[in-house]
Amino acid sequence: MDNILRVGLMCRVSTEEQALHGDSMQAQEDSLVAYAAEHQMKIVNIYRDEGFSARKPVLKRPAMLELIEDVKAGKIDIIIFTKLDRWFRNLEQYYSVQKILDKHGVVWKAILEDYSTASADGRLKVNIMLSVAENEADRTSERIKFVFQSKVMRKEAIFANHSTPFGYKVIEIDGINRVVKNEEHREAVEFFFSNASISSIRQATLMTNEKFNLKRDYKDYLKMCYNDFYTGTYKGVENYCEPYLTPQQFQELSKPKTARQPQGNRVYLFSGLITCPKCGRNMVAKSNNHHSNKEIEYHSYRCPNSISKLCNTSGISEKRVEKYVLENTSKELEKFILSHEVAQSKPKQRSDVAKLKEQLRRVNVSYHAGNMEDAEYLAETKRIKTMIEKATKLENADSPVDIEALKDFLNSGFEKIYDSLGKEEQQRLWRSIIDELIYDGHDIVGIKFRT
Repeated sequence: MDNILRVGLMCRVSTEEQALHGDSMQAQEDSLVAYAAEHQMKIVNIYRDEGFSARKPVLKRPAMLELIEDVKAGKIDIIIFTKLDRWFRNLEQYYSVQKILDKHGVVWKAILEDYSTASADGRLKVNIMLSVAENEADRTSERIKFVFQSKVMRKEAIFANHSTPFGYKVIEIDGINRVVKNEEHREAVEFFFSNASISSIRQATLMTNEKFNLKRDYKDYLKMCYNDFYTGTYKGVENYCEPYLTPQQFQELSKPKTARQPQGNRVYLFSGLITCPKCGRNMVAKSNNHHSNKEIEYHSYRCPNSISKLCNTSGISEKRVEKYVLENTSKELEKFILSHEVAQSKPKQRSDVAKLKEQLRRVNVSYHAGNMEDAEYLAETKRIKTMIEKATKLENADSPVDIEALKDFLNSGFEKIYDSLGKEEQQRLWRSIIDELIYDGHDIVGIKFRT
């Protein structure tokens, strides 16, 4: 039972502010926790944007993305932060997030400043202050670039340990932060580069992960091969740090590889239709030749993360998948069509989700403007959210589904002509009706149809 406001705490300190002012994440967090306790709020989560500028696009701020997902999931009633510039310094980004908050009836508050979006004057003030903060951020960025450029020229570290390339770390030497090799990962990096230079990057990835018990993705290793930091160079400054590669080794390693030309007649029947049940990646198609007859080719599907051993989902042969869909498509289609005909025959119920969300937004605005008592606010928001949940379910259930194409397919007698079709025709046939094949890690267990 809800008896207090559910609150998300947003803390942010950019790399630049850490470098110039030593702004404290802990100080922000302490202030926000104390405010939540004083106002009897329930803390859902603390979102820490450490090392990220408020000018950074939302999609590149992990903590902000996590916050937005929790808002969409209905876990939060209010977001608090210390000052407006801890929230945003970019008008465009601010409004993109504000639309989401408005849609889900979530409000925000700067605990050390007086801002409100409940009135036109309040919204104007927010616009003005965000514009000022954006301008200040631009001017600060120019100063920071000059400071950082000077530090790089003096071979000082300008980033924290979490952002250093794999195999390096930042330590203080004679009072100055320097980038040095990380002894914990040094052997692994040297082993990888040594093997990548004589075999392939993919093979070196597998060998390195297995030997050193790592779970790094192939793409992470690939980026290392194209990062000249490993030659000891940074932003054009040579001997910035101790190298792992000579310039010649780096040039050879980063040289574009000639891509293997795919065979023109290779067709995978179910590529893009199977998802790994463990990590959510699309299963990729693979071909193998028979050990004694190279003319015979077998197709299968596997998780791409299994290549670097980040996922242990078993692969599945195309023949097993094909056997399942041939044996189960007709009866699964019959059940699917019947269930939707029954659902569509029921009387439609009106859903007012948009109106209810607007009602919830007005209640939030009224409460934070001081026009409602706590008990009344909590009771009203709980009532409206319950109505929104019920209305959303009704709205989804009432969505009409066009199943005429599926009926035509079911009555086409496709099983009788299937074997006479070419591979490309068989592929088009399955793609015309199947949206996804449900894979449990061992077998195909279900079919989602296109509607």
